[in-house]
This record gives sequence, structure tokens and C-alpha cells, in this order.
Amino acid sequence: MQSPERRYKGLVLLLVGLLVILASCRIGSPSVPAPSPSGTPPRPFTVMSTDTVRVTDPAAITDPASAVVSLNVFQRLMTAEPGEAALKPDAARDCLFTSATTYSCTLNEKLKFHNEHPLTSSDVKFSIQRATRLNVAGSSASLLSSLRRIETPDPLTVRFLLSRPDTQFGWALASPAASIVDEDVYPEDDVRPPKESIIGSGPFAVAHHDERSLLLTRHRTYIGRNPARMPALEYRSAPDSASIEDAMANGKVEVVWRGLNEAAITRYSRQVEASADNVTTDGFTEHSYFGARVLQLGWNPASPFRGNKPLRQAIATALQGDRTLDSIVPENIPGHVSSFPAGGRATPKITWKTRIPLTLSYDSTAPDSLDMATQIRTRLENSGGLSVQLRPDAPTADLWLLDRKAWTSTALAWLQPYIEAPLPTVAGTINTIVEEFRQTTDEERAASLLEALQKQAAVDNVLLPMSQGEEYLYARAGVTVSDLGFGPGWQLGLFGIRDG
Repeated sequence: MQSPERRYKGLVLLLVGLLVILASCRIGSPSVPAPSPSGTPPRPFTVMSTDTVRVTDPAAITDPASAVVSLNVFQRLMTAEPGEAALKPDAARDCLFTSATTYSCTLNEKLKFHNEHPLTSSDVKFSIQRATRLNVAGSSASLLSSLRRIETPDPLTVRFLLSRPDTQFGWALASPAASIVDEDVYPEDDVRPPKESIIGSGPFAVAHHDERSLLLTRHRTYIGRNPARMPALEYRSAPDSASIEDAMANGKVEVVWRGLNEAAITRYSRQVEASADNVTTDGFTEHSYFGARVLQLGWNPASPFRGNKPLRQAIATALQGDRTLDSIVPENIPGHVSSFPAGGRATPKITWKTRIPLTLSYDSTAPDSLDMATQIRTRLENSGGLSVQLRPDAPTADLWLLDRKAWTSTALAWLQPYIEAPLPTVAGTINTIVEEFRQTTDEERAASLLEALQKQAAVDNVLLPMSQGEEYLYARAGVTVSDLGFGPGWQLGLFGIRDG
């Protein structure tokens, strides 16, 4: 038997069916610029990056680039300002613990998906249950591990019943896997392929998408914390830094986020310093966000070499002189504790007689990723006991160079890859520490437990901090970008951009 919410949706769908059919291929089209007299449509406002969207189903997002979709096209019950440790309501009017194991949320009224279907508590229940059921490795679904069941006593109320006290559950609801999808569109037991339409309730609707671009239009009935400031824009992925520089020089882009290599950033920074108006030669202002780019080196849990403790220690030692970040938790995140040695001169201790062959993967779309991987290889091979082959975008490699943005700005979210794949010998200890941390309301005890996790990570050496530096954004003159126009983990929020 259908729930009241589903019967209500069926009635709405019947009443607006004709409109949906007419608009299904043209979501948000009134905001797309009309063709010019010559018949060629004007170029849309363009945001460019080398980050490529690979996944469009929020329950399956595992990479920072695809998080752009979840952040701008979908809503979650809760959100947070970039880098801040305080939750804010989004699709919810409010959320709070009504008991130690009950987290209750009240939705905003009149929420709608981009296809005009009403968004109710039934969709929230469907979405969260779906994410936990799919449980895609590397997604943020594991943050929902304390969930036992969900109750929806009315269309605006969602009640989460937890298996244990969990002070971090609100943050889980602010992560990509907790994005709300339309239960009448998304499959219960499968990931929606990228070729299918993308339907959310976020500030932007997707008018068109392909492998290289997302054409977005403002969701005019959006109700939430981050309304879009632009009627329409295009997020376009460029193949390399040179392509972005060419677009900047020829007036084909308004905003650039990531993608520029170190040499390009140095040139543009010098142009800004030499300019009376603080702009580049091509008329772009420079915005820098300290601490927003974090690099780590991680062991593939499936690597046959991962269990070799002397090897893990030798690799960690070989990279010590290049390390500028001393914990898996970045310095600007509450709970950070210095735990890994950094700087100085360290000599790896090689205890094996023949060279060990390793493979190192890197994200080919990340700025300077090949150069960084090459430097790591040089350091490891100079130890005298290793040979390292570079493999771009290779999930089966022994080592991964990770250009990370945590799903939320919490220490636990930054520790997630370490927690999810601990060494078998310490798995029980790690699990015990994490469960106690999530349950305690004592701040001193919580800080002590976070310190224990970071110190143990430095002993295990399966995830190594490398560096924490700046991310750069360039905006053409007249374009403003809000400092709050980012996700909790400094993911790009297109809703923060305004032209004029």
C-alpha cells in the first residue's frame, strides 16, 4: 500500500504531468541566454577548472570534483560554513537531539525538487536509507553508521533513531551521501548512471551535462541556506593549465578554480602585485584560501606490500624532509595534534636485500600532480631500496597521492580513510576509540581520543600527511565571490558567485 506522501505525489504528478513532459529536456531553460540575432547563442557565464565530474549520484560520490554536483544541485538537512565547526540548517528548519539516541529534524515547508515534485520526509528517509544500503566505498556513507532506523510521522518531520549515542551524526547529515534525492526518480538499489538526468532540490538545476560541462540554471523555488546568485552558469572542465590560461587571455572564462599550475599562479600573482588595481594583465582578481589544499600519500589497502612495517616506516621517513603537514588532521581543523615528524634530515632504514617494485597513482586532473608524484618517486628511489612506477588514475596502484577535501570540516571526517581501512592488528583498537569519541560529550575526553587516533596513525604509516597549502580562485573584473560560497570542506559552491 502506498504511503500518504506517495499518493500525494502521484496526484501532483498527474496535475502537472503535461508541464513536466514539456520541460523535461529544458529544466531551467528560461534562464539560459536567448540566441543572438545571428542564431549563435551567447557564451554562458563560465567557471573553469581541471577537476572533472565523474559521478553525479550523490550517494556514490567519492572524489572532491564530483562533490561540486552534490553541493550545488542537491540539498542536505544540514550544512556548515567553509572550515567552520558549527552546523547550520539547510533543507531542515532545525535539527536537534531529543534524546541521547534520537535526532529529530523539521523540514522547511514547500520544498520542491527541480522537476516540481514536492520534497517531503518520505524522500529524506528514502535517500538516507538508500545511501546506507549502497554503502559505496570511499563515500561519506560510513559516517551514518550509527543509524538504526528512520521514522516519518508526518511530511515535515524526520526522526533518526540511532543504535548508540553519536555526537557526530548531525555532521553525517551534512555530507554528500546524505543528499536528498527524489524517491520517484532514483533507484533504490543501484547507483544512477551519469548519463541519466540529475534531479535535486539545491540552488541550481542541471539544464545540460556531458563529460566536460554542467550547464546550471537557478532553482527559482529553492528554499534553503545557499540560494544561487546567478541566473545561469556553466561549469567546464579543461584538460590542463595551458587551456585555462588561453581561456583567460581570450575572454572565454569568468571564474577559474584550481587547474592552474604553480608556474601560472606565480606569474599571475606577480602581475597582481605589479598592478595598481590588483588585477592580472588579463583583468582577473586573485583570491587565495589558506589551508584549503591538502595532499596526503595513502597505501592501497589491497596492496600486497602494505603489511610490511619496515617498508611503511622507510617510506614515511624518506618523505619526512618534504613534509609540511604533521597530522592527517590539518592545522586549521579543531582537534589537530602534531603527530608525524616533519623536516630535518632523516635516513630511511632499509632492511631488505633486493629493490621492492611499487606503483604510485596520482589524479591526472589535479594541478601539478605529475610533478608532485615525480618528486615523491625521486625521494623513494633515492632511499636505495625502491623502484616506483607512476600510474595516473590507477585505483590498483600500491600508493595513492591524494588531493583531499574532507566531506565536512571535522577531525573525524579527515580521519575517515584511516579509520575505514586500519591495519588488522589495530582495527579493534581504532574501532573502540572511534566509538567512544562519537559517544562522549566531555570535550577533554574527546580531545584525548582524537589525539590517540592521530598518534596511532603516525605509528601505522598507512596514510601520510604531505602538505597543506593555498587554493587559488581567479575572477574577472566585476565578478564577486563570497567567502562563504564553499562547502564545509572547501568544495566549490557556485552559489557564492555573482556577476556585477
